Formats: sequence, structure tokens, C-alpha cells
Amino acid sequence: MLRAAASRLLVPLRRPSLSPAPSTAACTLRHLRLFSPPPQPRRGPDAEVTPAEARRLVRLVGVEALKRRLREDGRGEVVGYGELLDACVEAGAARTRGEAEVLARAMDDAGVVLLFRDKAYLHPEKVVDLVRRAVPLALAPDNDTRKEEFKQLQEKKEEIDKLAHKQVRRVLWTGLGFFMFQVGIFFRLTFWEFSWDVMEPIAFFTTTSGLLVGYAYFVITSRDPTYQDFMERMFDSRRRKLCVKHGFNMEKYLELQKHCKCPLEGNHSQGHD
Repeated sequence: MLRAAASRLLVPLRRPSLSPAPSTAACTLRHLRLFSPPPQPRRGPDAEVTPAEARRLVRLVGVEALKRRLREDGRGEVVGYGELLDACVEAGAARTRGEAEVLARAMDDAGVVLLFRDKAYLHPEKVVDLVRRAVPLALAPDNDTRKEEFKQLQEKKEEIDKLAHKQVRRVLWTGLGFFMFQVGIFFRLTFWEFSWDVMEPIAFFTTTSGLLVGYAYFVITSRDPTYQDFMERMFDSRRRKLCVKHGFNMEKYLELQKHCKCPLEGNHSQGHD
């Protein structure tokens, strides 16, 4: 009986020893709340711009001004790496030369410029286009039907080019015969029919008319009035007429030619479509 009474008396004494656990957890929770950063409040659309965001906006505006300045300042398509860094600082896109170097690397990664051997290429798409033309990126499969279609169109185009070339040569020979006939007529009229006193103003105005025709050709076409240029323009005109006459699709030919030269690009464009 004494043991049972003693055990009943000890039970109430042991229970209060377990009670501090919830208070310790509450203290720990309050401690974490005091030292943890406060949650960021949700900002509405009309909230003010913070200084950090303002600096970021100023930096973006500086980068856009830098891009526009580099491409419109008459520097050409390639500038030195040092000139690029100086332009970054001058445009306000970077405050120090170190920030300018970081910005230049970021612009290189983003494809805005191309950094290569202490040079900055302001039009990287042109460099990529040249490399793509010089280096075949992939090989078209042997059973590609477009290669056979391109071969047929190429043979047809060669025939049209030959016909256009013959017609141009025929026109050139006709022009040579006309000028030789003109010289013969002037020679005959000068020494047999009339005298030089009569033919001198006629020859002068004939030569002046040729100069006026050449100047008018330059004004209309904005190209030098040379025989080579005249022959090329005549060849292009004759070829266009022959393409229409024979039903040759030049746009399709150029598209197949581009695919055969760079089949990877054609497959990539088809995948996007």
C-alpha cells in the first residue's frame, strides 16, 4: 500500500517536467521569424520604380543606344575591341572598363555582336551567312527528289542562258555593223558628196547625241555606261523574257539551289513550319 501511494504521488511530479517542450518550440519559431527576411509585398501596376529597377532600365537604354550608335556612326562593319569598350562607356551602358568587358561578352553571347581576335563584328548575321556559304553544314540524302528536280531545272536554265547569250551577241554584232555603216556614210559624204565644212557640224551633233544617250543611261540606271554593263543588263532582260516564254520558274530554281547548297537550313525551316 505504501508503494502504491508513493507511485501515485510521483506521477503528478513527473508530468510538469514534459510541459516546457511546447514553449521551447514557440520560442524557436519566434526566433526564426525575427531573423528571417520579411516577405516581399506584392506590388501593383501603379507602384513606384525602385532604384535597382531604375538602374536596370538605364542600363538597357544605354545598350540600345550603343547598338544604334555602333551601326549608324559610320564605323563600318568591324571595329576594334578597345573601340567597342570605349563606346560602351561613352554611351552610358557601362560605368567602368570592367563592366564594359562584361557587357561586351554578354552582347557576344546574345548575338548582338561577334567578338573574334580582338575585333568586334557589328553584323554577325553577315559573318554567319558567309561561313554557311563557304562550309557545307550537312549533306542531303541521295534519294532526295528535290535534287533530281533541281538538276532538271538547272539543265533547262542552261539552255535558256545559251539562247539569251546568242540573242545578246546578235544585238552586239548588229550594233557593230551600224557603227561601221555610219562611219562609212560619213566618210563618203565628207570626201565625195560634200566637204568637211558641211559634215563638221553633222559629225559634232552626232557625237554629242551619243554623249547625251550615255548620260541618260547613267541617270536612269545609276550605273556606268559601259559596254560590259550594257551587255549584262541586256542579257538579264532577254533571260527574263525567255523564262516567261518557256514557263521556267526562277523562284523555285533559286529555292532548290539554296536547299542543295545548305540542306540543313531547308530541313530546319521545314521543322518550324
